[in-house]
Amino acid sequence: MIFIRKFQAVIWGCSLFILLLIIWHLIGYYQWVRPLFLPPIHKVGESLWQLFTHSHYFDDIFISSYRVLGAFLLSASLAIPLGLWAGFSKPVASIVEPFMGFARYLPVPALVPLCILWFGLDDTGKIVIIFLGTFFQLVLLVRDNANGVSNDLFEAGVTLGANNGQLFRKILWPAARPEILNSCRNAMGWAWTYLVVAEIAGAEEGLGFQIMQAQRFTQVPKIFAGIIVIGLLGVFFDQLFGLTYRLTFPWVDRKQ
Repeated sequence: MIFIRKFQAVIWGCSLFILLLIIWHLIGYYQWVRPLFLPPIHKVGESLWQLFTHSHYFDDIFISSYRVLGAFLLSASLAIPLGLWAGFSKPVASIVEPFMGFARYLPVPALVPLCILWFGLDDTGKIVIIFLGTFFQLVLLVRDNANGVSNDLFEAGVTLGANNGQLFRKILWPAARPEILNSCRNAMGWAWTYLVVAEIAGAEEGLGFQIMQAQRFTQVPKIFAGIIVIGLLGVFFDQLFGLTYRLTFPWVDRKQ
């Protein structure tokens, strides 16, 4: 029965994609939209085949993945302890939250020229751009995860004689970890959305660079191919987070 339910879930999950592909095929077949704006689906498939067989596209995938993962790991390593601290201590929250609330609304694309000026055209500037797109939101998400831990757990710890350090290490961190992993899952999605922004200027390789090159030469099928590849990579990492959640916290939520 469990296998059947999982199989049905996969079918339902794929149904919308299949429907969109059918609609896309019909639009291209009957030419309801000019190919310049929406190329036929077989043209996008041909572009995908050419990219993977006649270019160094795997290198671009590796480079973009390295930039996204580097920015995400930097963001998580700083945001998780800061967010936990803000959720645990009201004085810290009163200092951190106003700035984070302001900074998360900053338009990251507008910061690209400054990142290039400060960090140059190498990978450092691109990682910083993706980092800026994820860090501030992740701090506030982790803060909310910490605030969501039941006060009963802290009261029990205080009753047993735990000090603040023990409350943080033995109660807050273990209780908040499942939701923190979900917040990191969301942050990984944001990191992929900022990839093209990071690779707009000064890049000579990467998926975002390939998309911008295709735009320059009006190679619309190649643009769609790049978007699809980024989407598939995002789904892969999202499912990896989901698998990690189920293996690490099997008791939390059977529906994850």
